[in-house]
Amino acid sequence: MTKARDAIVVGLGASGGIIAAELAKSGVKVTALEKGPHYSQDYFREKHDEIRYYTRGALVPHLSHNPITWRERDGETAKILPWATGPLGTTEPLHLPPSIGTGGGTLHWGGAVWRHRKADFHMRTSLIERFGEAALPEGNSIVDWPFGYDDLEAYYDRVEWELGVSGQAGNINGELMPGGNPFEMPRKRGYPMPPLRSAAANSRFVEACRRLGLNPFPQAAAIASQDYKNLKGCTYCGFCHGYPCHVNAKQTSHVTSVPDGLASGNMEIIPFARVVSVNHRGGRAKGVTYIDALGRAQELEADIVVLATYSLENTRLLLVSGLNGNGQVGKHFMTHCFGWSTGVVPEFSNTFMGPLVGAHVVDDYTSELIPDNEDGVLWGSPITSFPGDTQPIEASHNTPPGMRKWGADYKKWFADSYRRIFSMHTQTSSLPYEGGYCDLDPNVTDPYGQPALRMTHEWKPHDIQSMAFFRRVKQNIAREMGIKEFWEEPSPPPYHLSTHEVGTHRMGLDPKESVVDPYGHSHECENLYVVGGGQFPTLPSYNPTMTIQALAFMTADRIAERV
Repeated sequence: MTKARDAIVVGLGASGGIIAAELAKSGVKVTALEKGPHYSQDYFREKHDEIRYYTRGALVPHLSHNPITWRERDGETAKILPWATGPLGTTEPLHLPPSIGTGGGTLHWGGAVWRHRKADFHMRTSLIERFGEAALPEGNSIVDWPFGYDDLEAYYDRVEWELGVSGQAGNINGELMPGGNPFEMPRKRGYPMPPLRSAAANSRFVEACRRLGLNPFPQAAAIASQDYKNLKGCTYCGFCHGYPCHVNAKQTSHVTSVPDGLASGNMEIIPFARVVSVNHRGGRAKGVTYIDALGRAQELEADIVVLATYSLENTRLLLVSGLNGNGQVGKHFMTHCFGWSTGVVPEFSNTFMGPLVGAHVVDDYTSELIPDNEDGVLWGSPITSFPGDTQPIEASHNTPPGMRKWGADYKKWFADSYRRIFSMHTQTSSLPYEGGYCDLDPNVTDPYGQPALRMTHEWKPHDIQSMAFFRRVKQNIAREMGIKEFWEEPSPPPYHLSTHEVGTHRMGLDPKESVVDPYGHSHECENLYVVGGGQFPTLPSYNPTMTIQALAFMTADRIAERV
C-alpha cells in the first residue's frame, strides 16, 4: 500500500518530536513513524519500579531485536555490546541506545542541559592556536563546526523558553550574574524557571569547591522547578535518570512537542513502525519502507523525509539504504567517558531522593579552560555533583572495588553506606580519529535479516590521560569534602556507548567531506534530512541534547520554508 504525505519524520525523540510538531504547526502534513509505542501524557503515572526500568530496560531497545556490535579495532570480530550482555551485563540506559517510543531518549534522560561554549564550535582552531598542530593526535579528524555560537544563540533561547529549562543565568549580555556560571557564554536573557533544589550531600560539594577556589553553580535542567506550560513542578521522587517522569516535570518531546503537533490536525503517528530503508532514485528520496506492528512491509511516500532515529540508527539506515556515495557515513565516531567517582559521606545523604540534575557543577576546567598540564590533556570537562537519584539496585552495581555482592560483609556495608553515598563525574570527550567508525556487521543480523551496526572504537591515549587528570581533581575535591571511602570506575571503562554518540553523519559545507549541511540536509539526496547528534563535527564535554534540540528547531524552520 502506498500513501502520500508532505513529510515523513522517522523517530519522535529529541529531534524528531520537535521537527514533526513544528512542521505540523506550520501547515505541513506530517506522518511520524515511531519504532516503539505512542505514549500518552499520563502513561507513566506508575513508574517507581527499578526492576522494570533499570534491570529489565523496559524503555530501551533490546539487543535481541536491535543488535549493535562493538570491537576495539580493525581485524577483530565484533561482539554484541559486551558491557550490556552476559552474566555481568545490565540494561543501564546510559550504556545502551536511547529509549524508543514517543519521547525517545528524552524519556529516560537525566535532563542536564548546556549551551556549548564558543570554543566548542571551533575546537580545531582553538587547539592549534594554543598548542600547535603537532599537538593534535595522529590520525585525528578534528574540524571546526560550519557555524558558531552566535548563530545558534537564538535557538538555544528558544529551547529554554518554548520547552522549559530551570537554571541560574551566569552571563546576560556580557554582565556576570551572581550565583551563575562565571564562565558561561553571553545570553540574551535568563532561564524561565529558577534552579531545582539540591539533594543533601550537594552542599558538601559546593562548600569544598569554594574552599579550593573553584566556582560551583547550579546545573541548568530540563526539569521544571515549578509549573511551566505543559510541565509540572518536580516532586523530587528520585526516580529520574533512566525513568520516565510520572508528573511530567521532565522535558520530553511526548509532553512538550508532540501534543501541540497532534493538536494542529496536521500530524499522525504510526507506532511500532520499524523503518528498514530510505527509498530513493536519481538523487531524491521517495519515502521509506517500514515493518508495521503486524510484521507487514509497508511503503510511505512524501516530498520530504527526515531521519531522526539517533546517530547510530540514522547511520545504519543510511548504510542499508545505499546512501554513502562519498564514503563519509559512519566515520568520526565520538562518545563520552563519564569518569564516575563515588564516595561515602559521614552523614545521611538520602541518595535515593531528588533528580540527578539537582546538583552543582564546576566549569573551571571545561573545554578550552583546561589549564596547562603535563598529561597532554587538550580539552577539559565540567565536574558535576551527583548527590541523589540513585536507587538500591543501581547502587549495588557501584560498590567499592573487590567487594563481594553477597554475604554478611556486603549486607553490613550496604546497610551502613547506601544512604550516605555521594557521586561526582566528568565527561571527557573522545576525539574523532581514522580508526573510530561505524559500519555494517558482516556476521550479525536482526530478526528481519538486516545487518547490525558495528562500532569500532578504542579509548586512545588522550582519553586515558584525560581520565587520569580529572581523577586527581576529583580526589582533591573528595578529600576536601571529608569523604571516608572513595572509588572510581576502571580506566579505561568497559563501555563504549554513553547515549552521547555523535559525529557519524557529520555536517559540513563540503559535500566531499561531510554527509549533511548545517540544517541536516543530505548532500546526496536533495529532499532527505538526517538530524541529531550524528551531525556534530566534534563532541564538546557538555551533554549534547540541548544543542540537538536547537539544531532541530533550525532544521524545522528551514524545511517549513521549502515545503
